[in-house]
Amino acid sequence: MRHSQKGMSFFGWLAVITLIVFALVVAMKVIPIYMDHFALRKIVLAPNEDPSVKINSLREYQSFISKGMNINGIRDIKADEAVKLTSSGTDTYTAVIQYEVRTPLLQTVDLLIHFDETHIVRPIK
Repeated sequence: MRHSQKGMSFFGWLAVITLIVFALVVAMKVIPIYMDHFALRKIVLAPNEDPSVKINSLREYQSFISKGMNINGIRDIKADEAVKLTSSGTDTYTAVIQYEVRTPLLQTVDLLIHFDETHIVRPIK
């Protein structure tokens, strides 16, 4: 009688487990970076979403972003380097979120994540 193999071999399981562990390591490095970015985006867009936020100048808006980053525990990103604010009209500002985060993955391999977004923030009164 001939017996055929059913299921994966030891090396097949070893390969699958290795890929799963690698994916988990990458996820553990990437998820906190994206969580900080989404928190920063929420802070930048807060004047659009929350009518109780009153911003009268670029300086106040920059201070609002810095305070929000401090409250949310975003310490790896510098607000003045990551968020560029410009006045684009009488009541609107343009906020450009542009920065890179580099984190080590293995000894000589780094993950580089680049963020580049432009948002119109209005009304600011």
